[in-house]
Amino acid sequence: MREGAADSGEQPPVVVLHGLGRTRLAMIPLCWHLRRQGREVINLGYFGPLGLERAVDKVARLLEPYAEPLDFVTHSMGGIVARAYLGRHPGRGRRLVQLAPPNEGSHLADRVRRIPLLSRVPAFFDLGRGVSERKTALPALEGVEVGVIAGASFGPWLSHPGDGIVAVEETYLPEARDWIVLPHFHTLIMNGRDTWANVLHFFAEGAFRPQETRLQRSDDGSVVRVGEPIAALELG
Repeated sequence: MREGAADSGEQPPVVVLHGLGRTRLAMIPLCWHLRRQGREVINLGYFGPLGLERAVDKVARLLEPYAEPLDFVTHSMGGIVARAYLGRHPGRGRRLVQLAPPNEGSHLADRVRRIPLLSRVPAFFDLGRGVSERKTALPALEGVEVGVIAGASFGPWLSHPGDGIVAVEETYLPEARDWIVLPHFHTLIMNGRDTWANVLHFFAEGAFRPQETRLQRSDDGSVVRVGEPIAALELG
């Protein structure tokens, strides 16, 4: 336990959460880089297919020894786990960077759920587009500065720009302070050097690097680049 670390000016530990179908091994390159920059890293594992509730319970148990507000960096479902955890434990988070998170739910998860063999996997219900259920499980975060990094790649199963798994528009989070897009595929976004640089920049400044492409949602719900004419985002 390190009570008062954040208040003393010392950088808080960084909690790292992987995505669905992965393990904490997938986050090792990112963890290695964070440690090289002097950050204490808590790389947590959970069994995603069992669903959001089980994952949040495990994360809560593992973080009990830490008293101060923590920084978080997450991939995919890990971002939803972090939101649920921080929503239920006010004051436990300082800054959160989400990599390719399905914040608005995933159309792909809804499709996968139609496959008989996978229809009863809890995680695909938790990551789907059920608005009322998600609002209950994921209240708006207060007191946590959030930055979202979407990926832009390819994927024949997506009808909108995205990282091959999660559409850019599905990463939207109203309370996010900053929202950018980087040219990475979903399963590799956490290994990009530009991703690493932006994670550290957000932890230090509460914003991503100024040279990155920033996103916003227009009045009609489409995603647009900041500073460009209002038109649907096209990534190539």
